[in-house]
Amino acid sequence: MVVRAGLAILGLFHLANGVAMLLWPGAWAAAVVHLGAPDHLHLHFIADIAMAFLASGAGMLLAARRAASAVWAIAGAAWPALHALLHVKEWIQGGPPAATGDLINEGVGVILVGAAGVTLAWLRARKGDA
Repeated sequence: MVVRAGLAILGLFHLANGVAMLLWPGAWAAAVVHLGAPDHLHLHFIADIAMAFLASGAGMLLAARRAASAVWAIAGAAWPALHALLHVKEWIQGGPPAATGDLINEGVGVILVGAAGVTLAWLRARKGDA
């Protein structure tokens, strides 16, 4: 039950992020990537990424159901995990962000959340209805 609750929480987190990106792309861009006034290309790119977060959130929520297949958890965890690996690579190559807020956003909101999704998907696959 703890694994399913964790998947539900992460699923809601990813859905909320995706919805925020779609509804308020300018505010999201300013807060997360410090992009002042996104142009059309940036707005399109933000919407593309939002769709990936919506799909991940939906997969994790589907995996949180009692009789759900672990495949949903794996599918839901894939994008956040790959996104986290990209940030880890950037930290290795260029160091972590200098600003504390960015360090927390990336460290917790991207890397830790991505790792948590992989862990929960692995537990769901291993234990079934956990």
